[in-house]
Amino acid sequence: MFFQSNTALTFFSSLNCVKTFYVATPNTHVMGYVQREKGRLKGWFSRRAVILGGPVIGENATEDEVEELLGKLRKVTKDAIYTEIRCEQDYSAYRHIFERCGFEYQPHLNVKIACDSIADCLSRMDANRRRQIKRAVESGVEVRYARSLDEVSAFYTLLCNHYKTKVRKPLFQWEFFEKIFASGYGRYLLAFKNDRVIGGMLQVSDHETVYDYYACGLDAQYPAESPSVILYWETIIRAIRSTQTTFDTMGAGTPGVPYGVRDFKLRFGGELVEHGRYLHINNTYLYSIGKLYFSIKSIHFLH
Repeated sequence: MFFQSNTALTFFSSLNCVKTFYVATPNTHVMGYVQREKGRLKGWFSRRAVILGGPVIGENATEDEVEELLGKLRKVTKDAIYTEIRCEQDYSAYRHIFERCGFEYQPHLNVKIACDSIADCLSRMDANRRRQIKRAVESGVEVRYARSLDEVSAFYTLLCNHYKTKVRKPLFQWEFFEKIFASGYGRYLLAFKNDRVIGGMLQVSDHETVYDYYACGLDAQYPAESPSVILYWETIIRAIRSTQTTFDTMGAGTPGVPYGVRDFKLRFGGELVEHGRYLHINNTYLYSIGKLYFSIKSIHFLH
């Protein structure tokens, strides 16, 4: 799992915009970071500890070890208003331990796309997706990895506007995007039309999985090119060529709540899974104030 690897720990530890933590027992470990938004007031009410992927629990780990790990996690994140574990795999066997340690389960969906063969992937897609891919290829859209920081900056500009106008969730500062490119730990797959960046995806990966970390595309402005669609398709193709077996799209919203992004991802023939999230509120009073503050500001507190 990339997000709990030494690579991820090294990268996040290099950032000034977050404070990284790591705890372990002999057969378990977990790393994450404490993040806050810019601004004195906004920063005070947005302090949250984020664990991507979920803890690594070895086959020989006992329930006592898992409980010990979660206890250590609570201690190192006590200065954050809340701690959120975003699971990328099934932790249902340990749910009773999480809940005993004060971590409340919250349903959350994800879509994972199998990358077995091009023929099989195409057969699982709906017909409209296949037509969009064909039209995008015929339009002359170019898809390749970013070659310069200027190209990354062009994507970041698109992403900032996307998050400001549509997603309305906090976004990492430029430092994150600049350093992950320079480090080589993440790669930017970009879509170009007439040398203009019209879409992109920041990807991280491990031996088995490629992850859609951040993505956006100018689909309304470039309907023939369908940048978001062609980026997903190119990701699948490249994963197959790299013998990676899974494209993890990193989230599909809450069960029972309509979500257009989920519909978009499912049309690629992926599997809908519910691994959920675990939330521990360290300061109930500040958590309530923070939710109110960010609801007034029309920004999601939990993201």
